[in-house]
Amino acid sequence: MFNKEAKEKNSATFKARTIIITLVFSLCIILLATLLIFIFSTTTGTTGNITGAAWPKQVYMVLMALSVILSAVLLYTSLKFFSSLTLINSNAKKMSEGELNISDIPVDKTKGLEALTIAFNDMKSNLLSFIEMTKGNVIVLSDSIDKVLKSIDMTCQGNEQIAGSITHVAEKAMEQLSIVNQTIESIEGIGNRVDGITSNIANFEKYIDTTVTVAQEGTDNLERFYSQLNTISDNMNITFEFFGKLNTEIAEITEVGEFIIKISEQLKLLGINASVEAAKAGEFSKGFTVIANEINQLGTKTKEGIKRITGIVGNIVKGSDILSKNISGCVDSFNASKETFNSVKESFYTINNQSSVLTNNMKNIYTEINQINSFTKQTNAKGYELHTASNEISTKTQEIAAVTEQELAELHEIRQNTLSLNNMLAGIQNLIIRYNTSLRPVEQSSAKKMVIAFLAPMDHSFWLSIRQGVLYAQMELANRNTVVEYHGMPAGYTEDQLIEIFKNCIAKGYDGYVVPGFFQNLIPIVNSLTEKGIPVMGFNCDFPKGTKRLAYYGPDTYLQGFEAGNMMKKALSGKGNVLMVGRLEIAGLHLERLTGFEAALKSSKNIKIAGKVFAEDTYETVYRAVKGHLENDNNIDGIFVAGGGPTGAVKAIVEAGLQDQIRVVCFDRDKDVLQGIRDGIIYASIGQDPFGQGHDPVIYLYNYLVTGQKPQDTIPARSDIVNAQNVDDLIEL
Repeated sequence: MFNKEAKEKNSATFKARTIIITLVFSLCIILLATLLIFIFSTTTGTTGNITGAAWPKQVYMVLMALSVILSAVLLYTSLKFFSSLTLINSNAKKMSEGELNISDIPVDKTKGLEALTIAFNDMKSNLLSFIEMTKGNVIVLSDSIDKVLKSIDMTCQGNEQIAGSITHVAEKAMEQLSIVNQTIESIEGIGNRVDGITSNIANFEKYIDTTVTVAQEGTDNLERFYSQLNTISDNMNITFEFFGKLNTEIAEITEVGEFIIKISEQLKLLGINASVEAAKAGEFSKGFTVIANEINQLGTKTKEGIKRITGIVGNIVKGSDILSKNISGCVDSFNASKETFNSVKESFYTINNQSSVLTNNMKNIYTEINQINSFTKQTNAKGYELHTASNEISTKTQEIAAVTEQELAELHEIRQNTLSLNNMLAGIQNLIIRYNTSLRPVEQSSAKKMVIAFLAPMDHSFWLSIRQGVLYAQMELANRNTVVEYHGMPAGYTEDQLIEIFKNCIAKGYDGYVVPGFFQNLIPIVNSLTEKGIPVMGFNCDFPKGTKRLAYYGPDTYLQGFEAGNMMKKALSGKGNVLMVGRLEIAGLHLERLTGFEAALKSSKNIKIAGKVFAEDTYETVYRAVKGHLENDNNIDGIFVAGGGPTGAVKAIVEAGLQDQIRVVCFDRDKDVLQGIRDGIIYASIGQDPFGQGHDPVIYLYNYLVTGQKPQDTIPARSDIVNAQNVDDLIEL
């Protein structure tokens, strides 16, 4: 976009012009001094006579020497001035050409133009902050617009469905209204029928009550009849027993008759024998014969009488047997009748009980029917209310349908406005592109779909700014067949967790990785990936020498520490005791910053290192470390925090009541750090372009994967300084 050769040519021309102007100005001063000396050397005396006497040679020499010295000083001053002006002009030209990815101009290199330098640095920092914040806002707005468009599309679809549904509901509401009318009529018919049922049940209840009364009377009569039957049964049993005894006695009479018959036969035989004997006796036996004849006649008559008695007894026995059988049959039948009667009686008991139950049930039914009747009337009343509500629903539904149609039209209008906003956002992006604040991706797109993984902590606003840079790179590469995945680690993460996330990404087969070089155990993983042809970019903190990473993008940590040392010298005016805070035993970012810091302080003999304390990159660890040291030694004038958590040191200073004595120099910034600068406790904070550290490594990696062109081994991140002179501008941003 900008011509590099033209830029260099313009810069060289400006320098040449500056040198020429300075030399001409110096020569003019020398000529003016020579002319003045000559004039003074030919001046007349007070009497008007020309002295004619020349000044001593030594005077001329001194005057000429002074003139040369003055010219040299003027030339040096002019060169320094114009050199400073050249430096400012060079950066101004870069800014005018859209090049903002430059570091601040050191104030000590622009003597005489310090105010202009500070103003220029503030202007550049503010513009950078504005553009980077705009980039972040572009990401947020772009995501929001996408979500809004999707939401509007879904809402439009939903409203279209709602409009159709509302119309359908309106039709159904009318049908419902008709159904409600029919239902009300049916309920009224049901109410009439329920009234009839109630009346019938009341009559039926009376019949049931009469039936229960009759059943109770029948049960009582059956009880009495059953008692009488028991009496008859007992009498018949007694008669049956009597006939049994009579038969037994008749049988005994029969036996007596048979015995008498046997006696009569013996008598007859005896009479026969007596007649025989009388015949033998002759005349003397006549009387005996008469007796014998009488005995025969007696035996014959006895036998005949017994036969008649036996016949009569036989007839009696036969009649008795028939009567006995009949009585026995009557007893059996009566007993059977008793069982039947018992069944009838139990049936009557059952009828009586069931009638009672039925009466109770009918009373319950009558009560329920009354309740149903009451509910029916209430339902009828509610039906009328439902009719009114349905009528209102039908009206409101039609109104809603109209409103929905109007809302749908408004949503389409909102969608058009959102698309216009999206186009405006694209215009803002094109405007941002005019300013070169970070690396740009090559125009060439990836032939295959690529995935790049970016691993970083998420425990400080610094890392949130890095994430913004990653998301912006993600947006830039979205239309280049490349996906950028951000994997953030929460506060309190451990080395093992970082390695586990790294390995999980490797298992998915990504095309490239961007990781911070915090931990030694990452080195074998990085080397293994590089040997497989998968590039790894380091950022923020470089890996130790010998690690086979593609390149490193981030701050020169040693120079950062050195710059922090220079800031501390200014904060203490070259005199005081300094406490150093950081991870002292771990090689890497902290140790290099601490080393650079000490190197910068060596030129100031009146500044001493009063102590070094260990602290992790957290607010709490820095607070405890500084507080513990100040409790034992409060003769401290400056504190250098090599890592995160500098506001922990501010808290410890305030609690110790040393806020007017101690000044802090630290890195990075958030609202609390800016407030610390505003309060005068933090003298300066050195920034390291977190947005660029998130954005540029991804783009460098993408450009390498697409073009095969390897970036330079170490790519320094832009740095800036925030102090009391520009802190308010940053707070406002």
